[in-house]
Amino acid sequence: MASQLPSWPPSLDHTQLEEITKIAATYALAKGFAYLPVQSSDQLLDSDIIPHSAIHAPFTLYPTPFPRTLFERALRIQRAYSILYARIALDMPFLDRVMGAEEGVGKVDEFMGTLWKGWKLMRDEGSLTQVV
Repeated sequence: MASQLPSWPPSLDHTQLEEITKIAATYALAKGFAYLPVQSSDQLLDSDIIPHSAIHAPFTLYPTPFPRTLFERALRIQRAYSILYARIALDMPFLDRVMGAEEGVGKVDEFMGTLWKGWKLMRDEGSLTQVV
């Protein structure tokens, strides 16, 4: 006899959903799964501004079912993907072009543009610790 899988996601009433959401958000903040609210470019460059709050990063309450065949396919291409990822991460001119605010993602996504400007400023000023 074939086993029957439970319904997914589990059914929760409003009170249960609120409680599990509160627990998950508290856990995320306690474990550092958080980021600072978006600041304007001027605020980002002003070192006197002290952040007063944090936001938990987005998360899901339940794992998402994923087809085994696709998982196994991902495992087969993992090495090639890792090599590609490493090469892209080391190609600064490419990343500046793709992520930058002038012609890349930052042009249409203010949040990413602000993050990239901050990263590029630190990188170009030599504020980053050199990895040996």
